[in-house]
Amino acid sequence: MASVKQVQSKVQSILTTELGSVRVAADNQIKINYESTLVTVEVEEYGNNETIVVLTAIVTSETKETPALYKYLNDTNAGLRFGSLQYLPGKTSVLILQYSILGDFLDPEELLNALRAVVLVADKLDDEIVGKFGGKRFID
Repeated sequence: MASVKQVQSKVQSILTTELGSVRVAADNQIKINYESTLVTVEVEEYGNNETIVVLTAIVTSETKETPALYKYLNDTNAGLRFGSLQYLPGKTSVLILQYSILGDFLDPEELLNALRAVVLVADKLDDEIVGKFGGKRFID
């Protein structure tokens, strides 16, 4: 199976070809700004010598934890075909949209479709969530 470094290189090559350039952080996460959100793409080990590519969009921060928010997240997740919304309580109370795909046999179309799914849903939901529950979009 492919190593994390091999898949990271492949992911960076695919995204650079498609987007022109990408920003790679010191921890090898690729960071992509789209409209009002930020998506990170990282490669992780998975199982026995396998890899996954994890795409994570910051949807909102400082959104207050309420039963209504959890119901909204549950209802929204039930309708999402790809990825899931997750609330990460804590100092900044971040809400993310995360989607993982297998990395070992990754092809460009699969990665680009996953990226489109994440950025488009995150960019749509951030305005809706801030309007209903408060908080800030990544860009705010």
